[in-house]
Amino acid sequence: MDKIVRKCIVDILSTRNGLLKIPVRQRAKFEGCLKFELASHLEKIGAENVEVESKAFHRRDRTDITFFWQEEPYSLELKTSNTNWKIDGVNSSTRPITKNIKSIVKDAEKLNSESGIVAFVLFPIPLNDNRWEFYIDRISNKTGIEISPQNNCSVLSIDLNEN
Repeated sequence: MDKIVRKCIVDILSTRNGLLKIPVRQRAKFEGCLKFELASHLEKIGAENVEVESKAFHRRDRTDITFFWQEEPYSLELKTSNTNWKIDGVNSSTRPITKNIKSIVKDAEKLNSESGIVAFVLFPIPLNDNRWEFYIDRISNKTGIEISPQNNCSVLSIDLNEN
């Protein structure tokens, strides 16, 4: 299911490339917008009983998206985590990337089940820069979940300006 969710997110972000210029330039998180787009997309491809910010499945806390896929229940936590790397044309950031990574790990611990999925967008990343892979390894080590940049990640390019 994680590969289907990743494909949905990639499809959404690819078709919204022009819209994403604004939050990427400002390093503004766009989780709320993406959450509803993803819920809608999941429903379009066959997910059932899709809910946003629901206490479904007898959970004490809310998860970003809950749904059924082929009669299996899923809870999904979504993050849009900004980096603090210097990039021309992008506002500077003072929030360390490590706090965003801790938040992703916390969501994985919160779900702590086979039917839980944590999906995140890490942005912005300079062209031809692979520092982000270090943070994928950190998330994998902290959660005990095998995550591979090659098998579990996608990289998208966004034209921020004329340059």
